[in-house]
Amino acid sequence: MSRTIEFTENTLILHLTGLTSLAALKRQLEIPYSAIKDVAIEDFKVSLLQFRVGTSIADIREGRFMLTDKWSFISYENHKDVIVLRLIDHEFESVVFQINNLEEVKSRILERISK
Repeated sequence: MSRTIEFTENTLILHLTGLTSLAALKRQLEIPYSAIKDVAIEDFKVSLLQFRVGTSIADIREGRFMLTDKWSFISYENHKDVIVLRLIDHEFESVVFQINNLEEVKSRILERISK
């Protein structure tokens, strides 16, 4: 998969590679654990017509999307079963991404934010 997660002491880093990074116009996204107020696994469908800076083709969403009055960062090829991070005091209101081992990733994030 073209997305990986790195867990550092204070920050979760979402790494994007290959065509995914080109489509999203971003190679990595750093999120302090202190900015994560909620983590969930959801079906997160975004309209093809949503205002964006990035790519929206078929079910592929990559980049920055204006879903409310704030930007969200989205990176998936399938809207079903994605990680959704709801954030505070960050440039993005939420970060949504597809990754392998959803439950394991969610558990590791919850572990880090509960410290």
